[in-house]
Amino acid sequence: MERPIFQPIGSPAEELDTPALVVDLGIMEQNIAVLHDAVRGSDGGSNAGQVAVRPHVSCHGCPEIAQFQLSAVANSGGVAVSSLAEAEVFAAADDGAASPSSAIDDILIAGRVITAAKISRLVALAGRITLSVAVDSPRNVQDLSEAAQAAGVTLGVLVDMDAGYGFGGVASVPDAVALARTVTNAPGLFFEGIMTYEGPLHIADRAELEAETRRRLQPVLDTRSALEQAGIEIATVSAGSTYNYDIVSQLPGITEVQAGVYPLMDMETLRTRPEFQPAASVLATVISHPVAGRAVVDAGHKTTGPDFGVPVLEAFEGAVATRFSAEHGILDLEGPATEQLMPNDKVRLVPYNLALCVNQYDYIRAVRDDNLVGYWRVSGRGQLG
Repeated sequence: MERPIFQPIGSPAEELDTPALVVDLGIMEQNIAVLHDAVRGSDGGSNAGQVAVRPHVSCHGCPEIAQFQLSAVANSGGVAVSSLAEAEVFAAADDGAASPSSAIDDILIAGRVITAAKISRLVALAGRITLSVAVDSPRNVQDLSEAAQAAGVTLGVLVDMDAGYGFGGVASVPDAVALARTVTNAPGLFFEGIMTYEGPLHIADRAELEAETRRRLQPVLDTRSALEQAGIEIATVSAGSTYNYDIVSQLPGITEVQAGVYPLMDMETLRTRPEFQPAASVLATVISHPVAGRAVVDAGHKTTGPDFGVPVLEAFEGAVATRFSAEHGILDLEGPATEQLMPNDKVRLVPYNLALCVNQYDYIRAVRDDNLVGYWRVSGRGQLG
């Protein structure tokens, strides 16, 4: 558990105790505007005004950031999460996890809710907020139906389709239609539509990204057509991510984009979506400069979450972050940097993968114009069940 030193509001960001997860609100707001404006159809595309953004808030786990996303244009009024526990903390406002203004009452759980204990919690939450859940098996539909009936609630359900990522979801159009029929005939459940996640698409070439997105989503769009031909009403087709939001939002038949990392960004996504800027960074202190070509900082694996890649040092001529231990990071120095970055100097490391980095912290230090404006709980941290 993190034990931060709480400095006064208004403190300069460079004076924060380290290591610290810092979010620049000005950059965050700009990132949100870029994506939401594009999805709204500010370019005059054929889907202008027809597609909403349902932010997938598991990437940052912070209700205050979610409120910025919910306040933006082209928003559905709800969010998506990965787990039931995340849904519970984002819906709660009086348990110390969030301020009352941060409570969210429209949540889609994109992961499976399977066990009896979790389903019991699910229907209890469905009695308080607008709640939807994704399914990919008839047995799960039956269990959800029985629990919803017993609790006297109606639970929204989306059929999850596998669009090539391989982490769950029905595999074919006929299977999706059959499962949708099962949901429509299940008491206590309301069939809302279909959803998918195409997976991380590390494709820099625009034409290639568009072709791959269309290829992966074609079965989903075919399923929508098949459901309509079968007389099954479908209100929602939820897909996409920060990797391909602008492409997905222009596909006829899509109703919402589940983008996640875009408010804060990370190096993994920035390499293919340069229209955004890194709003999140790990502020670290130089604790040693033992030789001219090397400096050591107080941020390592435990504070950067480097499972998929190491963090990148924000632009500092002649300095590169190269190696990390559990608690420390090594900066290789050359040129002018060999006489800089002395003990007590601060540096910023942009995480390679945002979700893994954020999950190391209990608090985000929100700053504006390089001054501290608040400590925001990462309420979704550790909420896996």
